[in-house]
Amino acid sequence: MRRRRLLLGLAVVAGALALAGWRSGVAERAWFILEKNNPTVLVQKIRDEGWRDTFYSVLDKMSDGDLIPTLRYSLADGSAQALVESAEERARLPAFKTVPALPLAERKPASGHAPDHAQWTRSHGNDFSDKFSSLAQITPQNVASLQPAWVFRSGVDLGDARKIGAVVQTNPVYAGGHLFVTDTEGRLLALDAGTGRQVWRLELPAPVARRGLVWQPHADFAQSRLFVPAGDGVYAVNAASGEVIKSFGTQGRVSDQLSLIAPAIVGNTLVVGTLQPAVEGYDLASGKRLWRRPLQEKLERRKGAYIFGSTPWSGMSSDAGRGMVYVSVGNPRPQLYGAQRWGDNRHSCSVVAIDVKTGTIAWSFQEVAHDLWDLDISAPPVLATVERDGARVDAVVAVTKLGNTLVLDRDSGRPLFDYRLQRAPTSTVPNERTAPYQPAVALPEPFTQQVFRPEDVTDLNPEARAYVQHKLRDAKFGLFQPPVLGGTVAAYGLQGGAEWPGAAVDPRSATLYLPSNQIPWLIRLNLQDLKGSDQSGAALPANGLYQQRCASCHGAARQGFWEGEREGDTYHPSLIGISLLRPRAQLESLAAFQRAHQYSGPKPAPTADELQQLYGYFSALDLEADKNRTLMVDPYWQLLLDPQGNPGSKPPWGHLTAIDLNTGRQRWQVPFGAYDQLLRAGQPVRGQRNTGGVIATASGLLFATGTVDDQLRAYAATDGRELWSYKLPAAGSTPPSTYTHGGEQYLVVVATGGSHVGFSGRSDQVIAFKLKPARP
Repeated sequence: MRRRRLLLGLAVVAGALALAGWRSGVAERAWFILEKNNPTVLVQKIRDEGWRDTFYSVLDKMSDGDLIPTLRYSLADGSAQALVESAEERARLPAFKTVPALPLAERKPASGHAPDHAQWTRSHGNDFSDKFSSLAQITPQNVASLQPAWVFRSGVDLGDARKIGAVVQTNPVYAGGHLFVTDTEGRLLALDAGTGRQVWRLELPAPVARRGLVWQPHADFAQSRLFVPAGDGVYAVNAASGEVIKSFGTQGRVSDQLSLIAPAIVGNTLVVGTLQPAVEGYDLASGKRLWRRPLQEKLERRKGAYIFGSTPWSGMSSDAGRGMVYVSVGNPRPQLYGAQRWGDNRHSCSVVAIDVKTGTIAWSFQEVAHDLWDLDISAPPVLATVERDGARVDAVVAVTKLGNTLVLDRDSGRPLFDYRLQRAPTSTVPNERTAPYQPAVALPEPFTQQVFRPEDVTDLNPEARAYVQHKLRDAKFGLFQPPVLGGTVAAYGLQGGAEWPGAAVDPRSATLYLPSNQIPWLIRLNLQDLKGSDQSGAALPANGLYQQRCASCHGAARQGFWEGEREGDTYHPSLIGISLLRPRAQLESLAAFQRAHQYSGPKPAPTADELQQLYGYFSALDLEADKNRTLMVDPYWQLLLDPQGNPGSKPPWGHLTAIDLNTGRQRWQVPFGAYDQLLRAGQPVRGQRNTGGVIATASGLLFATGTVDDQLRAYAATDGRELWSYKLPAAGSTPPSTYTHGGEQYLVVVATGGSHVGFSGRSDQVIAFKLKPARP
């Protein structure tokens, strides 16, 4: 039976391995995935989720950068120190340098081209992704009269709806009296926009339109099409009937890769983004592929060099007049560890402009070079026209996890504000080569605090503060502090400032509106042993002592245990390699042991002799792994929470901000959401974690959702005053959409919940609102 399970698990890993492509270190990592996931667990996963989902789950582990090979140097003999980059050389560089703003003489006049803001035919509103509507029936004066017009329930099996799980992130599209939405089970739905009645339902390979879709207009609605990204490409679907149009592409589909983001239609070309990663252009009539543009940097041909990531999962916008698409690009991978991907890793953490006629990259602007902190640009770029030096210029605007707002010339990609960079710290990890400079932007003003400091630890109460300080006892702080082998770095940014789905922009005033997060994370580089197992130390004298004293928390093979961001922040570090990374005196110190285990529960303290035995046990195993070169870096990140599950920093933890893109200055900033029952100094805590989104309307209203209190809120665009709110069955998981149907303006929100710890749960509801009828 065990042999059969092993073969089944191996078949899944081997299939994913073949699709991922053979690279240096992949074979070792594939075996590691198989062993650490346990063949029995993989077989159970196949039973519960099917071959397809299990296959793609393992593929994700590979293609998302988990394929980190073993260390090719020894930590024991001290030779690895020679591979550490020089802090002294870095210190001789100038502290700052500036990329000057594009001179006025080199800017082209604004084109005047703009989308139809009265329609909502593409996720995020239109080709510019500005989430702005010219509809003005709902105003600051009557918004208090909003009430539900209809509620649609998809009927998906939520299981335990109180638990975190899959949610819908697709901003709904309106066309021809239909509202097009998705559910969490891979189905595309058409609803009657006035009643919420289901018109048709189509099942496609999941995930369906994970982050958007687009409708192509036609004089006859019955001939119009939707282009829908899915698990194996992008499908053409008849908008009226819900049938796949088999005459397009290959049986109704183009590309054969997982696609998440809304496609763009530019002239006669359909532009799609894939996770391979690439951007592809297809003939809009036939579906024939016209070009394909990979987004990964070509590395030098150097033994052991490889790179994953740089995926266009954040979104794209298009300018039909220029024949250009603008794409937000993800981070390079392996994440947090770049010893096998030297260089800036160009096009990652970037905004990339692509010529739709040729598929060539017109320009690329990178915010974070050689990213080691998961600071990809996570929201679609917004196209806007700003006024700089008395002249109007077309811009691409990208909001970032760092809290920056990139305002770039749409033709050249050069910044429209001086772009300052600062000298960055070096890494202590052997073979790592950090970028010498990273952004330190003054204008536009950052919309969130960028550095997490010891003084920013929570002050909700003394107990919470002490608990968080204990977790940070050996942590390093500072902007762009590189991850430390066997250590901890505390930082903001991994899921905020700006997260998906980003900002809205009022094109009339060039004012940007943005929800953001300010919550701390811990970045760690643990070590694992590719050949390690529960039996590795069985023959050593102290194995029984270790299993009795330590294995319940740190694992029988010393591999450690920690919860992911959807679960909490329990953390028991890997003890593999600890004798190579920590001084012997520290590991044999009772005081150091007690300090580290302060919150580990009531357990008898070890004796000095037992600590010496454990050190000998660790050292023997570590020296063997070091000698055999089976040690591997295992990078990950984790939320920093207090004992009640609140973020470990001082609130507010979420903001709503208005930024004038003409000047780069903030117009206003307010806490987003409130905790009525959570008090600090006797006052309710304001500013919540959020994942939904915001839209702006011509009447001067903002509609925002996605906070952990499950509220849909309306704000005054002038000053951020909250004007109205409505309690949803779960957090809004997409930005709202708005449309006119039957002469009435509707506001619709998908309320399927938040996908991270702290949210109340999930629902299957889509809710539309309109104004209460006036009394006769």
